[in-house]
Amino acid sequence: MLIQHTPRATPRAPKFPNRIREYRLKAGLSQRKLGEILGRGRNAISSWERGRTLPNVPRLLRMAKTLGTLAESLYMEFYSTFPKEREGHNPSAT
Repeated sequence: MLIQHTPRATPRAPKFPNRIREYRLKAGLSQRKLGEILGRGRNAISSWERGRTLPNVPRLLRMAKTLGTLAESLYMEFYSTFPKEREGHNPSAT
């Protein structure tokens, strides 16, 4: 089966940016095959990859294991640190 590696343009920015597609392609899985493994359809996988919806936590963990990575690496935005405080701004000094 031929797997498409070209990025797809989307008219809307994703609500939940992720790297699911990147890891899925590295694992050599199609959306349909990953969906079968996770008990969902190809459309659900597509929706997750495009950042429209989120998988539930058990599926996210199973997907990460299937793709040979950690859940944190699939959704890096969720684990980013807070911006540094501006210099000279001390909220506790009020």
